[in-house]
Amino acid sequence: MASSASVLYLAALPEADRSALDLASREDLLDICRRAVDAARLRGRPVLTSWAMPVPHTDALEVWRRSRRVADRAMLWRSAWDSTFLVAAGTAHDLSEDGEDRIGAVRAAWADLAEGAVTGGGPTGELPTGQGPLLVGGVAFSPATGTARPPFPDALMWVPAVQIRGTAAAATGWGTPLGELRLNAVVDRDSDPVRVSRNLLDLAERCLSPLPGAPDGGPTDPPLVHEPVELPSAADWKSLVGRAVRRMREGAFEKVVLAREVRYVADSDFDVPAAMDRLSRAYPEATLFAVREGGFEFVGATPEYLVRLTDGTVHTLGLAGTTPRGATPEEDAVYEKDLTGSAKILHEHDIVVRMLREALTGSCADLTVAPSPTVLKLANVQHLSTPVEGKLAEDAPGILEFAERLHPTPALGGHPRAASLDWLAKNEGLARGWYAGGVGWSDISGQGEFAVAIRSALVHGNVASLYAGCGLVADSDPEEEYQETCAKLRPMLHALGIE
Repeated sequence: MASSASVLYLAALPEADRSALDLASREDLLDICRRAVDAARLRGRPVLTSWAMPVPHTDALEVWRRSRRVADRAMLWRSAWDSTFLVAAGTAHDLSEDGEDRIGAVRAAWADLAEGAVTGGGPTGELPTGQGPLLVGGVAFSPATGTARPPFPDALMWVPAVQIRGTAAAATGWGTPLGELRLNAVVDRDSDPVRVSRNLLDLAERCLSPLPGAPDGGPTDPPLVHEPVELPSAADWKSLVGRAVRRMREGAFEKVVLAREVRYVADSDFDVPAAMDRLSRAYPEATLFAVREGGFEFVGATPEYLVRLTDGTVHTLGLAGTTPRGATPEEDAVYEKDLTGSAKILHEHDIVVRMLREALTGSCADLTVAPSPTVLKLANVQHLSTPVEGKLAEDAPGILEFAERLHPTPALGGHPRAASLDWLAKNEGLARGWYAGGVGWSDISGQGEFAVAIRSALVHGNVASLYAGCGLVADSDPEEEYQETCAKLRPMLHALGIE
C-alpha cells in the first residue's frame, strides 16, 4: 500500500500529466519501487525492478520519434518474424563493454542483474516472444583498435527505463490496438522510491505525449547531398578484391567478406524518422532497427537474422549469395537462374549453412536444416536463403550465448573464421563499427532476437556513412562484386532521400 505522502504527490500531478497512467497505476508502481529498495537492503546489492501496464492505440514510430528527443538513448525495433515492435527510451542500467569478450561480459552481467528481479503491474496480454524487462542494444563487428574509435562501444547494451512493446497491425505499419508499457529501474539500499517512480513517470509521459511547442509533424524534404566519398575508392576496393582472391587461390582461407563505406554530406540534417518510415514501407519483409546514442544513430533494414530464441526453439538463417532484381519478370527469372545455378554462389552459401549447423548441433535435441536453399526476393536484390532450426536441449544456453557463439558467421566475416578475420584486420582498412555486427534484445529468461546489422547506415546530423559488403571466394570477379555492393547500398540511399 502506498503511503499517504506518496498518494498526495501522485494526486497533485496536473491532469494533463496523468493521460497514460491513472492514480491507482502510479500507486502500484511506487509500491513496486519500495519493494525493490527493501530487497536491495536485504540482499546487499542493486536490484532490477520492472512494472508494466497495457497501453492502447500505440504508434511505435511516433513514440520513438518523441523518445529520441527527450531521452539520453533510444532504440526502435520491428521484427520481421512476428511483426512485434519495441521502443526503448532512457537507461535504467548500462551493461556496455569493449574488447574481444564483449558479448560474454554482457551476458554474465545480465544474468547477475536479472536474477531476483522485482516485477509487478497489471496483465498486459501475451506477446509472441519475450517477457518482462529487456536488455537491448547491439554489438560491433569486431573490437575497435587504434586511436580513432567509433562513436558506439564494442557492445552497447542497456536496460531501458521506458520500454513499449506490441504487435503491428500490418506488416508495413507501426500501430497496434494494444501494447505494453514497462518501466524499469535498478535501485540500491539508499534509493528513494518516490524519486525513482517520479523519474520513470516523467520520462514515460514525455515519450507518450506530444511535446509542448514541438509538434511531431511529417517527414521533411530530402536534403541536398554533395558528391559522396568512397572509402576506399572504387579502384582501390576492386584491387583489394583481387588480392583476396589470390590469397584464397593460394589456400589461405576459403571465403572472406569484404566491406566498403560511402560517406555523404548534406546541406541539412538527415530526417532519420522519415527514413525509418520509408524503410518500413519499402521493405516489409525486413527487420528494422534504429539505435541512438550521443547524437549518432545506427539505422537499417536487414533481411538477415543472427539468432532468434523462443519457446524452446532456436532459429538461425543462412543468407549468402546475391544477384540483382530484374526490371521485368523475364529478366528477374534470368537473375534467379544465375543465383541458383552458380557453383560459386552455391559454394559460398554452403559454407555459411555448414557453420550454422555445426554451431547448433551440441545444444539441440533435434536440428532441422532445409535440404536446399530457397530464393529470398527483396525490392533491390535476391539472395539464397536456408533456415536452420533446433529444438533446444534442457541445458541449452540463452540467446546471448548463441549470439556469442555464432558471431560473426561466414556470411559476415569469412571461413575459416580466424584466418579470414585476421586477413580483414590487416587489409580491409575500414572501421566497420556496428556494420555487420548484431542488433537486438534479450529478456530475463534468455529468449530474444538478434539481427545481422547489414543494409545499414550511421547518421550524425548531416553526415551519413553507408556500408555494404559481399562474400568473396576463389573465383570472384572484382567488377561484379563492386556492382553487388552498389545494389546493397540502395535501400539506405532511398531511405535517406539521397536517390
